[in-house]
Amino acid sequence: MNKKEKTKLILGSASLFRKKLLEDAGFVFDVKIADIDEKKIRSDDFKDLVLKIALAKMDAILEKNNFDSNSIIITFDGVAVHNGELREKPISKEEVMRWHKEYVNSKTTMYTSVVAHHIGLNKTLQAVDTTYIDWGEIPERVIKEMADNSITYTAAGFHSRAFLHYAKKVEGSIDTVVGVPLRILENFLEELGYFE
Repeated sequence: MNKKEKTKLILGSASLFRKKLLEDAGFVFDVKIADIDEKKIRSDDFKDLVLKIALAKMDAILEKNNFDSNSIIITFDGVAVHNGELREKPISKEEVMRWHKEYVNSKTTMYTSVVAHHIGLNKTLQAVDTTYIDWGEIPERVIKEMADNSITYTAAGFHSRAFLHYAKKVEGSIDTVVGVPLRILENFLEELGYFE
């Protein structure tokens, strides 16, 4: 009797940070990049927005590649919302400095979507996780370090767990804040037979 071949995992993301988080969690995977214009996908409902973008990434990757049927593609998207303002990937040091100064002693909401699609089963699981951050004082030097770090410009989330030391309270998952809700992802992979 032939042993069932291990299901292949494909990360649909250009994010080196997400790649490292998944590697640190013990996952082995290939990487494919969607190369879509995320700014063309809009919604006033921010939970809907991150889900639409993650699904669009999945669709773009499936369209451009031929995968083995025993494969699962995973995609993510995340945004921050502060004082009702949508914050995606920052585009300048000035923007990073302004945003992070505004976080001091206030509250930010993070929305992060997870999509997992099993190609052979043609089954897609999707969710959006929400985390709320109450910030305390954030030293000016730390804000400057964020502005000088090139990784800051690759994500809407707070990529450095060290930066979260300045949160007074976090309601929800830290993994959601940094862009990969592992609890949800693992549940999806379990349902899709990845761990069998």
